[in-house]
Amino acid sequence: MKQVSRSFCAITACCLLAFGLLLLARPAAAEINATAWVDGHNSRARLLFGGRPGPDGEIERFAAIEIEMPPGWKTYWRQPGSAGGIPPTLVWSGSTNLTNVVLRFPPPSRFVDSTGHTIGYKKTVVLPARLYLTDPGRPVELDLKIFFGVCRDICIPAEASFRTTIHPRQFMHWPPALSQAADNLPVAEGNSSQDPSLPTVQRIMPVARSDGDRALLVDVRFPGGTSGADLFAERGDGMGLAMTEAVARPAPDVIRFRLPVTSAAEWAKLGETGLVLTIVSDQGASTVRRARP
Repeated sequence: MKQVSRSFCAITACCLLAFGLLLLARPAAAEINATAWVDGHNSRARLLFGGRPGPDGEIERFAAIEIEMPPGWKTYWRQPGSAGGIPPTLVWSGSTNLTNVVLRFPPPSRFVDSTGHTIGYKKTVVLPARLYLTDPGRPVELDLKIFFGVCRDICIPAEASFRTTIHPRQFMHWPPALSQAADNLPVAEGNSSQDPSLPTVQRIMPVARSDGDRALLVDVRFPGGTSGADLFAERGDGMGLAMTEAVARPAPDVIRFRLPVTSAAEWAKLGETGLVLTIVSDQGASTVRRARP
């Protein structure tokens, strides 16, 4: 009887070991929802895809481009900065069952070197893109190309192409890298889920000198602390503006930024389009839309 018991225990242990090895051998959901890496010039890229319930309960479907670069290299935000560069752009016209793709950008950083100021990302970045399907019950034949720039001493064009079929069930997975990128996107001002520790604009003041030089002074409050604080400005129509400069600290948690306006024509255009301000800090990022005062 004891021998039977020992045999049963041995068989059970072997089964458990085999099951454990099978679990270890199975690819994680994050890898199921990813393409192979595509090598490029001092970079490599892959496509992640997945879905999650939105605020209205409907599934929000995403694809995301993950870009990795070696030490010392960087790529660009949607506005590359005063030194220039190549912002990421997507081409998806060869896809089927897709009506629109909206590329989103995580909070960028400012880099300063001999060429000037650039805005972008180092080491790795995940750029989420919201997918809008014609028929959510059918697969998406995704034919996606991304064009971007990588830079160390000079900016070099890069690209990656992906062709894959995404089945409806695959939008039921939410890969960790995509989840982290989506959760770190700047939060729009007024969003009901906005964290009270995120930065907010207190006021915007126009200033003008007798020589015709114009600027906007933007007071930003950073409730969670000013570590990593910066401000990036665009026109309401998506065109870039000059780089801002931190010029004062009206309060311990408030930084005053100066935004130069380079011409009378630019000033007038701002009156038509308004401002889009992306505010970043180590506590998170927010996006604010304002009319020009």
